[in-house]
Amino acid sequence: MKLGMPVLYEFDSVKENMELAKKLGLDFVEWNLNFSYCRDALEQKGYIKQLVDEYKLDITLHFYDEADFGIYPEVAGAYLKLLKRYLALGKGYIKNLNIHLIEGPIVTISGVKNYIYEKEFPIYIKRLLDFLKKVDNLCNKYNCNLVIENSKTLPYMTKTYAELEKYGFKFTYDIGHDKCNNEILFNYQKDKNMNFAEFHFHDADGTKDHLSLGKGTINLKYFKELAIKNDAYVLLEVKSSSDLAESIKVFHTL
Repeated sequence: MKLGMPVLYEFDSVKENMELAKKLGLDFVEWNLNFSYCRDALEQKGYIKQLVDEYKLDITLHFYDEADFGIYPEVAGAYLKLLKRYLALGKGYIKNLNIHLIEGPIVTISGVKNYIYEKEFPIYIKRLLDFLKKVDNLCNKYNCNLVIENSKTLPYMTKTYAELEKYGFKFTYDIGHDKCNNEILFNYQKDKNMNFAEFHFHDADGTKDHLSLGKGTINLKYFKELAIKNDAYVLLEVKSSSDLAESIKVFHTL
């Protein structure tokens, strides 16, 4: 198991984040393509190697939050093109590529949300599988693991997970997101042996997530044991350096 941190909004460079991770005794930093300073760092020839050599830390990569590989091919293809660019720039240094499993377009009727992907599931799942296989092939080419994260999980998405499992995909378990989505993934996976290669740890109380560890109601010890069992990357996905320092202490006492 490896313990790490995300890049933080309070900083303006990946170097500052790497410095903090090293100071706190962490194993990796998740670079996030939503932050321009992460994209800029990848664009600088040789810079990722320089930082890895200097700080002796692993790097994982969080793809754009809104990237949906189940959407119609023209849009998914554009995301695939961007992904290829950044994986090539980080070749040999990015350990995991994290993408969200997206719930898709919504039609609200009489105040009730209806999900296009649920209504058109056979079409949606074929598109999703086709593109995720392409993403996985890219990851293999550039020596990193694809991990698929639960963002907003809906009941119909258990069928999605069942299909993804058939093809051997690896997953990120975001325990805070799951707590705020009625623990749908927890109830789905508890009697299975899903391949969770990464965990996102932040506490939650059912309405708020990304809380410092110990500030919510999640059974953190259960998930730490699951992460150890899977020899996973564990990202302490809190939003400030003070919450991070506090969460590291709590994590080590679990």
